[in-house]
Amino acid sequence: MAAPTVDDLVTTLLDLYTGVEQRIARDIATSLQAGLDSPDWAADKLAALGQLRQRTERVLARLGQESDDRVRQVIALAAQRGGQQALRELHIQADAPLPDLARIVEAIPGVGALVRLARELALTLRSTHVQILRWALDVYREVIARTALPDVLLGVQTRRQAAQRAWEQLLDRGVTGFQDRAGRRWQLASYVEMAVRTGALQAMRQAHADRLADEGEDLVIVSDSPRECGLCRPWERKVLSISGRAVGRVQVEHATEDRMMTVTVSASLAAARVAGLFHPNCTHSVSAYLPGVTKVGSADHDPAGYEAKQRQRAIERHIRRWKLRAAGAIDPAAKRKADGKVRKWQTALRQHIAEHGLKRLRYREQVGRAR
Repeated sequence: MAAPTVDDLVTTLLDLYTGVEQRIARDIATSLQAGLDSPDWAADKLAALGQLRQRTERVLARLGQESDDRVRQVIALAAQRGGQQALRELHIQADAPLPDLARIVEAIPGVGALVRLARELALTLRSTHVQILRWALDVYREVIARTALPDVLLGVQTRRQAAQRAWEQLLDRGVTGFQDRAGRRWQLASYVEMAVRTGALQAMRQAHADRLADEGEDLVIVSDSPRECGLCRPWERKVLSISGRAVGRVQVEHATEDRMMTVTVSASLAAARVAGLFHPNCTHSVSAYLPGVTKVGSADHDPAGYEAKQRQRAIERHIRRWKLRAAGAIDPAAKRKADGKVRKWQTALRQHIAEHGLKRLRYREQVGRAR
């Protein structure tokens, strides 16, 4: 069986969290459905709130154990890949397998920084658990409250219709309230994917830079990423200094010849990061810059491609939204409608991908594939 990639592990972690969101949604829907025609339904549901809390807390406890283990694997594997990539760029043999976590960590320079990255990512993911629990209890109570409104009691709409409508509105809102360091707000699935992917890339870049520095290399060049955003565009194909000691027009030794040459170094790697390079979900990377050998070239900018990619992400969110509605439907008619919407948005996605030459990432359309 092939060894897992960093993307495999990121997807597994995302599956864990979206699976929990779907499981909790199904649990709430099942609980609300039970005894819906009983005159004591609202009182019975409120009395069962403690049971819902206990079930949700058990689910989150298991999630914490599994996610901590996956986080360590993600960071270790990403760091291994970053270190090996640096060696390959310098034409040093880098294919020796490092199969277990302990050996990977032992083999990577700067292990302290990687341990801190793993700990920070694990704490970031665990911080979502409080919000997930709060969401579960709040939406449960709010559906009951909305279903007990006078219009329902007077028969203007059935209790089932009222419960379904209230539940759909709250389900669409999802588990929200997550905010990154830049102040951007995220829903659960997007936040988890952003946090894990960003943590993995940080580990990869850290190990890559450390390995290059160990080999006496200080200069790197930023990749030309397809469909880049405006924040990163100014840094594409720019030369940066890992240490920050050589910035501006500097004299460096030619990589293969016995002579000096002038290179323009735009900034330190740290300064570029502060200015916006490597933001959450950034697709850029750096590679070793070998003076006189590495071809800088010019960056190909593709604003239209970036917009097409953002539209793909929006369609994927619609698909996930309707899949979650279908999974947590109270009324059978609502489930049929949700299933139809899923098919509609999947058709729209296929057309969009064909028109713009994009890659379909099916895991981004799934709600809780792994669990």
